Amino acid sequence: MLGRQEEKICGIFSALAALSFLCFVQSSSTGSTGMSVAKTTVDKLLKGYDIRLRPDFGGPPVIVGMSINIASIDSISEVNMDYTITMYFQQSWRDKRLAYGELNLNLTLDNRVADQLWLPDTYFLNDKKSFLHGVTVKNRMIRLHPDGTVLYGLRITTTAACMMDLRRYPLDEQNCTLEIESYGYTTDDIVFFWQGDDKAVTGVKELELPQFSIVDIRLVSREVRFTTGSYPRLSLSFRIKRNIGYFILQTYMPSILITILSWVSFWINYDASAARVALGVTTVLTMTTINTHLRETLPKIPYVKAIDVYTSGLFVFVFLALLEYAFVNYVFFGRGPAQQKKINEETGKVNERTRYEEKRLREQDSISVPFQTNTFRSFTQRRNLYLEEQRKVGVDAYGNILLTTLDMNNEVMPSDVGSSVSDSRNSVMSFDSSGVQFRKPMVPRDGYSHHSLDRSAMLSRANVGRRRSSKLMKIPNLSDVSTIDKWSRVIFPITFGFFNLIYWLYYVN
Repeated sequence: MLGRQEEKICGIFSALAALSFLCFVQSSSTGSTGMSVAKTTVDKLLKGYDIRLRPDFGGPPVIVGMSINIASIDSISEVNMDYTITMYFQQSWRDKRLAYGELNLNLTLDNRVADQLWLPDTYFLNDKKSFLHGVTVKNRMIRLHPDGTVLYGLRITTTAACMMDLRRYPLDEQNCTLEIESYGYTTDDIVFFWQGDDKAVTGVKELELPQFSIVDIRLVSREVRFTTGSYPRLSLSFRIKRNIGYFILQTYMPSILITILSWVSFWINYDASAARVALGVTTVLTMTTINTHLRETLPKIPYVKAIDVYTSGLFVFVFLALLEYAFVNYVFFGRGPAQQKKINEETGKVNERTRYEEKRLREQDSISVPFQTNTFRSFTQRRNLYLEEQRKVGVDAYGNILLTTLDMNNEVMPSDVGSSVSDSRNSVMSFDSSGVQFRKPMVPRDGYSHHSLDRSAMLSRANVGRRRSSKLMKIPNLSDVSTIDKWSRVIFPITFGFFNLIYWLYYVN
């Protein structure tokens, strides 16, 4: 009984072992058969394949579809006017010589097989520098389909030219393109098209650029004519808009604050030359530094940019603030030499007339004095008026006229001296306000001739005019200087605000 059960168990294990062996042998034969079939297929396809001839040579043109997946836009340079882009570039076409029916599978082959197949002579028209990534191997893909369709993919980084119009920089929008064209085959041999239409380019929404935002992309397919024939061309166009935030923080705000800082000099006293000149020169040099930095980051283009208009306008405001103090300084100190020359000329004329009057009075003194009795009353009246004028002016214990209460604006000009001299025989000399101290003439006694009194008054009057005129040169009209600063405090901010309003309305819209 036990022997029969053991025989049954041994039979079951033997059957299972035999079944496992048969399955292993069948799988091994199937795998080796598939690999051998694929190897045989590839060898068959490449045997006798001539890469020098395009597919359907002598027949209809080869239709090549293209698609791009953008990995990144690395940089956009205004100085070199180009941009750098990394992308996955795929091309597909049908080559009947590569069709096979032994396997119902797509054959993804080693990238080195691409060197043994015909490939489109595609190039980038506006390319400056490109390279195919080669880490760890060349980033190429070749895939064959049973119907003979070939998919060829590359990972490329290219630097392409982008002609920019910087007239509105940095409030500008630019249009950069990537031009794809066949180098040797004309439209009789090859035709390009965007595979997937609007979905042929992907990865744009995931892009993040530091200074730009991609507004739109546009795909164009057209033919271009040269002397050697018509060639197919595909264009990928990027519409990019510059972000203004960086320039507001780095250029506009510092320039505005420096301009406002230059207006602080309008509130500084006009005689503080060191403070006002230092402030004005510092703001001018700072604006010059900002302009220089901007020029270094941009190409040397012949037209004026929006940022040039703004910085130049602010430089003019800062420079005018410095010139405003130069004008104030001229009004306060600079008119003296010119006035001194004019006063010296008038004083010389007065001296000549004074000497002439002295000579005439001496001649009259030599005449006998019969007329003194008749003119005593008029002489006494003139003397009383003269003494009253002295009391108005104020005389100290030593006979000096005190000028502490005189108004500086009521000045004695040389013309007043001349008029008083010419009228010295008919009236008493009148002293008006002055800032000059001089010796009071002696009071004439009754026995003196009225001619001596007139001569003393006339000489004192001339001396006051000469010394008073020299004082006039040094006293500016302070109200004019203050008015210039007051008007500048209003005119400069209003003009600056109007300038900003026009600038931003024009360039933003």
